[in-house]
Amino acid sequence: VASWGGDLLDRGILTVSLAPRDNHEAQVQFALERGIPAVLGIISTQRLPFPSNSFDMAHCSRCLIPWTEFGGVYLLEVHRILRPGGFWVLSGPPVNYENRWRGWNTTIEEQRSDYEKLQDLLTSMCFKLFNKKDDIAVWQKLSANSCYRKLDNPDTYPPKCDDGTEPDSAWYTPLRPCVVVPNPGAKKLKLNALAKWPERLHIAPERVSDVRGGSAGAFKHDDSKWKVRAKHYKKLLPAIGTDKIRNVMDMNTLYGGFAAALAEDPLWVMNVVSSYAANTLSVVYDRGLIGAFHDWCEAFSTYPRTYDLLHLDNLFTAESHRCEMKYVLLEMDRILRPNGYAIIRESSYFTDIVATMAKGMRWSCRQEDTEYAVQNEKILICQKTLWYSKESS
Repeated sequence: VASWGGDLLDRGILTVSLAPRDNHEAQVQFALERGIPAVLGIISTQRLPFPSNSFDMAHCSRCLIPWTEFGGVYLLEVHRILRPGGFWVLSGPPVNYENRWRGWNTTIEEQRSDYEKLQDLLTSMCFKLFNKKDDIAVWQKLSANSCYRKLDNPDTYPPKCDDGTEPDSAWYTPLRPCVVVPNPGAKKLKLNALAKWPERLHIAPERVSDVRGGSAGAFKHDDSKWKVRAKHYKKLLPAIGTDKIRNVMDMNTLYGGFAAALAEDPLWVMNVVSSYAANTLSVVYDRGLIGAFHDWCEAFSTYPRTYDLLHLDNLFTAESHRCEMKYVLLEMDRILRPNGYAIIRESSYFTDIVATMAKGMRWSCRQEDTEYAVQNEKILICQKTLWYSKESS
């Protein structure tokens, strides 16, 4: 139920907690009810919906995943999403097998073998043991190119990934039993090369230049623009910045500018980047924010009624040709908590259509001007009302 993520959140560290849908306990739902970032997900056959080299740390506690089975493919996915210099923390079996094996319904020889296999596999994919104490072991993903050069040997396992699959391709992309090697030319990708928090939030990341049309100048412009927009939103919706709104979803972010503008408020933002748009999610993570890839023609991997505020910036303008708006709005209604809010920023054409559809979902909406009162773009401030179906006779 993301207790560790909650503890880190109190320390100013944003954590994405991940758990599968559970028949007995809706763990992700409990986490979101507590106000802690979490998504439904599982490492099985597909890559997780995150770009490569993004997380500063990955952690697994007593998750009992067979890390060394199937060619180590699950651990290779952890390696892919972890930043060079980042940390992999594992607690539970087989760590501390010497003292714990009796309670694991196994033999000390089996557990020793499991731990040695795990250590060998991590070493082969350029991790080094950083620290170990009691039930917790910490490995660090190496950033030195010398280790990754050894993967060029054809007899090495796991091998280096070829260029057939983009390292950041993470939407319905099968897991691959190979090592995604960090770009040796990316000098500021490493954990120790990033600016400290919160300065990191407003410095143009190196990977912004990898985005089509992206540059440090475009990043700075976007950052300044969202500071003005967030100030305007707070006038239109004074609940932002109060204890009424704890979790926010920015449904089609570019660089996470809205989330950055709200960084000092008592809330967190899940930044969603369209699986059909340019990959700007790597920039979001380099800023120290969190997010996921998603296609809004499908349901988002969360429980119903779990977000306090949804923000949408010209999503219908960009993607209404791919699926009907009503389905996106119904998914928004599913995600949104009763009495929760939606800020819908669209062209006047779309705000009029959305306002009509919103009445059918029993949302209360009002149309407002943008911060510069341009005529061709409007803002809808909507609230999902709390209502109950009538009992059938």
